[in-house]
Amino acid sequence: MTITFSKFNKSLNSYFLYESNPSIVVGVSGGPDSTALVFILNKWTKKNKGRLTALIIDHRIRKESYFESLATKKFLDSNNIHNKILKVPKQKVLRGKMDQARNNRFKMIINFCKKNKIFHVFLGHHFDDNIETFLLRKIAGSNFEGLNCMKHVSIYHNIQIIRPFLSFTKKEILNFNKKFNLNYISDPSNFNTKYSRTLVRDYLFKKKYLVNKIIKDFDMIRNNYLQYKRMVFQILNLIILEIKLKKIVLDLNKMLSLEHELQVKLFNLLFKFVNNSKFIIRYKKINDIIKTLEKPMDVSFRTKNILLTKKLDILIISRNKFS
Repeated sequence: MTITFSKFNKSLNSYFLYESNPSIVVGVSGGPDSTALVFILNKWTKKNKGRLTALIIDHRIRKESYFESLATKKFLDSNNIHNKILKVPKQKVLRGKMDQARNNRFKMIINFCKKNKIFHVFLGHHFDDNIETFLLRKIAGSNFEGLNCMKHVSIYHNIQIIRPFLSFTKKEILNFNKKFNLNYISDPSNFNTKYSRTLVRDYLFKKKYLVNKIIKDFDMIRNNYLQYKRMVFQILNLIILEIKLKKIVLDLNKMLSLEHELQVKLFNLLFKFVNNSKFIIRYKKINDIIKTLEKPMDVSFRTKNILLTKKLDILIISRNKFS
């Protein structure tokens, strides 16, 4: 599918809700994906009488990053695109840690949006990125939810994260750049095989005959994800005996009869409900909790802000009143 302004607008309007005269932020690295995205969004924003701010993050992982930021700024200025360079503080820079660099960039963009009351962030991830993510997570043993990968729209800290290029391939984006003579920067880390994503990308390039099968597996996950979510909540309805604010009573026998990964998922959801939606508990910790509950004895114990009380075949999960 060729990227055109009309196709992009139609795709964007099908899943992106926005106010009149929208104010948006676009994360721009200077690479081909974010360059194409900011170029096309600049036209979309003007058409909708909005305001666009392109954020360039100087990640400082490589010494060239400062000059790359300036080159990106020069391109944006030449196209009359409002932009700003943000520098990652030195104390947050870990040499060679690409995950850390990505986290730093994302946090700085989110913080900028909060400070300036902007509720829409656009990022340039594309279809190929999602397939790479899918394969990386599959290798790591992710569950059904993890394999759903990146979505067109997600919410983070009350800010809407939009990835409109997930419908388009890298090749289509490069063709778009070529058509409009858009200059971009090639990040050398994209070719460095010490990074797992680069290895996966190289593998997919060399094993092209496997790509269609991987895409088929990926589509199966995406197409059945909503059904999976419904199934999870239907099972919760079967095992919950009583539910109140900050307290849940459930049938422990039914819970422990479920497949282990499903138990872990359900406990995660129940803990978030009792405590708060941002509550995080590690997989290993939930495993330890399940092992304790499998023992044939009544028990009461705390984990973080949660109190678990087992009485015969009943489990009570409540907010720890001493927290």
